[in-house]
Amino acid sequence: MNIDRATYEALLLEAEASGLDKTETMAFLSNQGIPLEVITRIDFLWDQTVIVGNQILHIGKIIIKKLIQFIDENPHMLIGLALGIGLALLVASVPYIGSLIAPVVTIAFSTIGALKGYKLDSIINGEYVDDVIVNIILIVKKFWDFLYDVFNTIIVNPIDVKYHEKII
Repeated sequence: MNIDRATYEALLLEAEASGLDKTETMAFLSNQGIPLEVITRIDFLWDQTVIVGNQILHIGKIIIKKLIQFIDENPHMLIGLALGIGLALLVASVPYIGSLIAPVVTIAFSTIGALKGYKLDSIINGEYVDDVIVNIILIVKKFWDFLYDVFNTIIVNPIDVKYHEKII
């Protein structure tokens, strides 16, 4: 990707993210069942910026926008994943054997929860595939696509970034 194209895409993402309202976004995340600790971290992320050329990009808002898109596209998968992790935490709290089986149970319950939630999402969207391995591959692809979008948003070519004089 050339510099002009990257700058254009960054400004396009900035324009999309500028429409987000902080109060509405935090209320939406709270209504989705996201824990208060996570919302507090997201609140910190909200104000993060980077200066690229003569433009200020609100990189935190852009990342939050990507997160909200992911939640909107996969609501049941994320709920299933959260339930699986919650069950794993309950098993981990069992004295003596809980800490021994917690790693295996966490992987198993979170995978089963994500699969069940993804199955429900795909049925609702009319994209249901009755093959567990294919569904696991599709879930992993969705997570990797989300991570790619976030990291692609964060990574800025150092040649293009002009730091504020106080930072240097």
